[in-house]
Amino acid sequence: MRPVHISIEPTNVCNALCPVCETGKGDMQRVSGFLEYSKFCSFIDDVAPTTAILLFYFMGEPFLNKQSYAMIKYAREKDIYVESCTNGDLVDPEKLIESDINKISFQIGGMCQETHGRYRVNSDLERVKGNLMKLIKLRNQVEKKSLEIEVGFIVMQHNEHEVDHFIQWTKDIGVDAANIIDPCVRNIMEGHAYLPMNRKYWFYDEAAFDRGEIVPKIIPHNSCTWVWNSIQINWDGSAVPCCRDPNGTNILGNVFEQGIDNVFNSDAAHEFRKRILRNQRELEICKLCSGYGLPKIDKNNQHKSHIQIHSIND
Repeated sequence: MRPVHISIEPTNVCNALCPVCETGKGDMQRVSGFLEYSKFCSFIDDVAPTTAILLFYFMGEPFLNKQSYAMIKYAREKDIYVESCTNGDLVDPEKLIESDINKISFQIGGMCQETHGRYRVNSDLERVKGNLMKLIKLRNQVEKKSLEIEVGFIVMQHNEHEVDHFIQWTKDIGVDAANIIDPCVRNIMEGHAYLPMNRKYWFYDEAAFDRGEIVPKIIPHNSCTWVWNSIQINWDGSAVPCCRDPNGTNILGNVFEQGIDNVFNSDAAHEFRKRILRNQRELEICKLCSGYGLPKIDKNNQHKSHIQIHSIND
């Protein structure tokens, strides 16, 4: 058995200093580092025949890794669909076009520097917008229609009044999709500080929150599609079941040392899946998972591709 969807981490270092993210607030329990090009290429050679999608992103800003564009291009040359997510500060639009990436998502924290910087603490919104606009222009000039460009708006208490402005702006600049991103928090204190007043943007149970608990509205019952067809690879090759394990508490093995087959089918991987099937509620990484349920589509504001509401981890 092999995964068809693989997420790999270019780095767990980031410039933005977002206060809820483990990387941003300095709570990361793993050693910081950067994915090596040679190890990445060897790994891609191994998994290319069975990998449909590669998500080039995890607990850091991908384009802090100077080899990111070359790695994306290598994976694309192996006919793997590659997508990534970025805060947009460090993106080189020309190199991104040359990499032949299939999909890129810029994610911002507000429509002005004051609101953007409340969460994206060390990020320059005008620089992000400039990189985005240049990428759109280049994509259209070279008629690279295969490149899908998205923008996400992380809606929070301090910026929810800007949602309509964001939607109109994305229509004006011509992105392919605009995402209103429900925010994640790790505890009640963060919830009171960042969750929007309008609870339609929450994926948390409102009654539970009012009792002082953080609980998703949709709680899985001994079921998870991801652990059967996907895997998360950290920058050093260590593998965890999914993106809900940023600190590497459930290591399944190391793909650079053991190969994907031995890790995905390891005793640790089998035992983790058994725990999902037996009593998923006992698993810490499942307790705040936002990966269940369908996104809500705002049919009144669709343009080009879509506007949707969904959630992310940071």
